[in-house]
Amino acid sequence: MPQWLVLAMAFLRFASVTILSFLLLSPLLKKSTEIIEKPLILFAQDNSLSVAMTKDSLYYRKEYPVDLENFIDKLRKKYEVVTYSFGEKINNPLRTSFNEKTTDISDVFSEFITRYSNRNIGSIIISSDGIYNKGSNPFYAARNLAFPVYTIALGDTLLVKDIILKKVIYNRTVFLGDKFPLEIQINADKCNGEKSEVSVLRNNQVLQRKTISFTGDKAFRKVNFFLDANEKGIHHYSVIIDPVEKEVNKFNNNFEVFVEVRDVKQKIALLYQAPHPDISAMRTAIETTMKYDLEVKKINEFTDQPDKYDLIILYQLPSLQEISSLSRFISSTTSLLFVLGTQTDITAFNSLKTGLQIIASKNNFSESVASFNQDFALFTSEKEMLESIRDFPPLISPFGTYQFSPVSEILFYQKMGNVISETPLVMFVHNQGKKNGIIAGENIWKWRLTNYFQKGNHDAFNELVNKVVQYLSVKEDKSLFRVKCNDRFQENETVSLEAELYNESYEMINQPDVNLTILDEQNKSFPFLFGKSEKSYFLNAGAFPVGKYTYSASVKVGKNMYRKIGAFVINQMNLETINLIADHNLLFLLAKEHGGEMIYPENLNELVDRITSREDVKPVVYTQKRFSDLVGNLWIFLVILVLLTAEWFIRKRNGIY
Repeated sequence: MPQWLVLAMAFLRFASVTILSFLLLSPLLKKSTEIIEKPLILFAQDNSLSVAMTKDSLYYRKEYPVDLENFIDKLRKKYEVVTYSFGEKINNPLRTSFNEKTTDISDVFSEFITRYSNRNIGSIIISSDGIYNKGSNPFYAARNLAFPVYTIALGDTLLVKDIILKKVIYNRTVFLGDKFPLEIQINADKCNGEKSEVSVLRNNQVLQRKTISFTGDKAFRKVNFFLDANEKGIHHYSVIIDPVEKEVNKFNNNFEVFVEVRDVKQKIALLYQAPHPDISAMRTAIETTMKYDLEVKKINEFTDQPDKYDLIILYQLPSLQEISSLSRFISSTTSLLFVLGTQTDITAFNSLKTGLQIIASKNNFSESVASFNQDFALFTSEKEMLESIRDFPPLISPFGTYQFSPVSEILFYQKMGNVISETPLVMFVHNQGKKNGIIAGENIWKWRLTNYFQKGNHDAFNELVNKVVQYLSVKEDKSLFRVKCNDRFQENETVSLEAELYNESYEMINQPDVNLTILDEQNKSFPFLFGKSEKSYFLNAGAFPVGKYTYSASVKVGKNMYRKIGAFVINQMNLETINLIADHNLLFLLAKEHGGEMIYPENLNELVDRITSREDVKPVVYTQKRFSDLVGNLWIFLVILVLLTAEWFIRKRNGIY
């Protein structure tokens, strides 16, 4: 064999072994890659009803979508463009149907900040009429934006002749035999000297009608009607204002109202031993709502059975002067609300075992200010109510050591000076199916007067008393089959229901199927079958047209058939029709605050040039460095394969193998 051939084979073997040995050291290859990210233009189109309900509605439905598409195509030649539409919620891709019934502009900024915070955002473009009726003020929602905002001003800012049925204030639930009010608030633009008629209809029959007149270019009128609740059930009332001559927008001249008339009120008794201003204050607060039938009596005049009542309020009872026993109230299943004060016999109160014991050597009292417990969750407390209560004067509370049940819930703690104690001022105890409430202080009439001094009304005080009364007076549902459904939905909401089923041992089960039938006002039926979760049932029945509906749910467990019936109403959404005057001032301030401009739809092409001319809207170049493993490199594998194959071929060719 020639010497050069031996050397060639030796070289081939040496090269292949050297490469394999080198790869055993796991070498890495460093690569640098440049990535160019185009500026991102975020475009959001207002898709609400108000945009296309002006005199230029034909333009917005026909020409504007075409102009908008051409505008976006021009932007895409230089930028990455992501399009959205917004109304009830934000949607991707873009829609220009102009049929959404609410407008939430603030949601657009929240979505963009959350989704694109780490991107190279060149600018945001908002195309809208500036009218919003949901969410927060867009100007403040956009305050954290760090990039330009451009706005396209749609709609019409001119004040036109229009009567607007702005709001109807009414009680959603009234009681049989009562009269209930409808307060109708009306705005009128450019209707100086005009007259119109307001009508309230039920089943297309006019119940009452009133004539109103307007003075000035911007007028406000308030009209009150009082209707009779003479038939139980859910009733549909229509409030209609006759349009005036040459009125442009007639969509906001009507309002649909659904009122439930109940034939049973919750019975409450307020019992006392001696008169006190607190009794009148509580009585007045409870009587502000029509859902309660309140009796106020001295304890020795009360001869009824406690179980006939939903709640009994024992004001400073047991009393130091009282002789009769309270055992009949304690042994009953009726909820009790104790109000303690200077005339309360604390020793006798402790013997009732209400869930609170006050240990004191004698009847001593101190002043205690209410301090809200942030962990309280039995009912919601409105912020305005809590702010008012914070400044209420102190109550006169029994002084001593308070020992309370571990199952109690404290609404207010006692605050003495600047010290918030763990001593309850208002608390609730729920034990063995019975609810008790305790207000450990008298002179709550001062709270009512202070509330009026603060706000010019008694709303916070009335709300507090009625929240306490409502929680205590509501009876627990102990049936084996329960269906939960809201009594009202907006027409853009889906109707959802929940159901629970228990066996005779009161264990939750969900093996049997639960059927549901919904009936509309024309008795058209919609059958459904509840879905099953881990232990309960759930049904999303979808959206329904405006109107009132009844439902019947049934389930068979063994030989027993359980059935629940109920009703709900679908309220009409007319927020978009109330105001059609575009708010271009908001759009101008948004753009100015964030270094952009407000333009009109006819200047869409100019907007492309203005964005392009900005020096701060430019591509961003990223250098990406990464290391790759040579072991997986295809070319190195091919080189090793060629070396080994060549050596094998030479040996085979020359007969060495």
